[in-house]
Amino acid sequence: MWQHFVAIIILCWVHGVGTVLAAESFNLDRAVGYALEHNPDLLTLRARSEAATARTQTAVGERLPSLGLSYMARASNNPLDAFADKLNTRRVTTPDFDPARLNHPGTSDLHATQLAMRLPVYSGGRLTASVTGAEATEQNARLEYERAREVTAFQTLRAYVALQSAQEELAIVDDAVKAAEEHAYTTAQLARAGRIVISDKLTAEVNLSAVQSRREQAVTRLASARNQLKLVMGLPLDSEIELTPARLDIEPFPASSLPDSEARALASRKDLAASRALSQAIRSRVQAARAVQKPRVDLIATTNWYDDNPGFDAHSSSVMGVVSLDLYAGGRHQGEIGAALAEERAAHWRVQSLEQAVRNEVRETHENLREGHARHTRAIENVERARENVRLIKQRYGQGRTILIDLLQAERSYTETRQEELISRHGLLVGQAAQRLAEGTLAIPSGTAP
Repeated sequence: MWQHFVAIIILCWVHGVGTVLAAESFNLDRAVGYALEHNPDLLTLRARSEAATARTQTAVGERLPSLGLSYMARASNNPLDAFADKLNTRRVTTPDFDPARLNHPGTSDLHATQLAMRLPVYSGGRLTASVTGAEATEQNARLEYERAREVTAFQTLRAYVALQSAQEELAIVDDAVKAAEEHAYTTAQLARAGRIVISDKLTAEVNLSAVQSRREQAVTRLASARNQLKLVMGLPLDSEIELTPARLDIEPFPASSLPDSEARALASRKDLAASRALSQAIRSRVQAARAVQKPRVDLIATTNWYDDNPGFDAHSSSVMGVVSLDLYAGGRHQGEIGAALAEERAAHWRVQSLEQAVRNEVRETHENLREGHARHTRAIENVERARENVRLIKQRYGQGRTILIDLLQAERSYTETRQEELISRHGLLVGQAAQRLAEGTLAIPSGTAP
């Protein structure tokens, strides 16, 4: 029996080791690079960009000659078809003009093969406008994808820092739990010896319970932060990941002025450039809609083979030019032009609105960064003060010159100031990236897929 028990223990141990070994380790650059290649939302935009490129090829192809091949087999006793078949196959004889034969020709068999080429000569500017619009739409899709890469990189950095902060927060709370456990143990010993009142023992136990509850919350936040990073990176939620230990640098507050930051954003933001490209594409739709009212000229050349059996006898060729013009369409063309003009105006105002939103985003990130630096500086100072306060009160408590509640409050204050320093540092790291994202200058790690 014990052999089975040992076997189960060994299997569980091997499974546990396998799980640990399966955990992938990511530093920030590797996490961002993985997200840029596996984030499903980003891959969706990449596919849309590829589709837009294909549509541009379609629009360009409409300006080029088209060549088609057709084959037809027909049996007909229609008098006109029967006589035409004889003409096309060059089998007309004098008896074929007999009225009785013309009126009752019997069944005629025809096999026709045609090779036709069509070349658009003039379209009133419709084809040119279609190509211009397709190219602008392709540029819009490409720029939106590039902006999405920047956003994905930022989201990955934010999730990475959040997970790193959650790990640090758990370590801070663990320190608080350890201190609370020591107080609970010490007060229990002293209460049994009759050296302190029971209320001190109960206070220490209540404090331990509260700290343990905060630890459970920290564990939950850690799990949530880990899952959020997996989602952004495009990793399965069941996968195991580890962060490579690293401390990201906090940069000094930017010396560049706010107007300079706004100017960089208006010149560099790819989503703003994408909106402008879309406006150009819609402007091309107006030109294409107006071109429908102009004449169209096409050149058509055909080569035909006719036979009463499958074959290539009775060859003939033709070349013709076709001019077409819509004289009346029930107001449909005017409606299309009006709709295109309205869409053009809407696109113009979308660009204006986005420009204002970009400027506001730059200002908000700039102000948040200024606040973050001031907050973090104060947090660092408070950590030192709170640490020294704990040392002094612990010393006084050991001398019997203060009560337990003062020490517990000092330790809680120390834990809170450490958490505040962590939160403010987290906010600064994310704020630095957020400002670059707002300016459109967020760097993408080299070596990642375009």
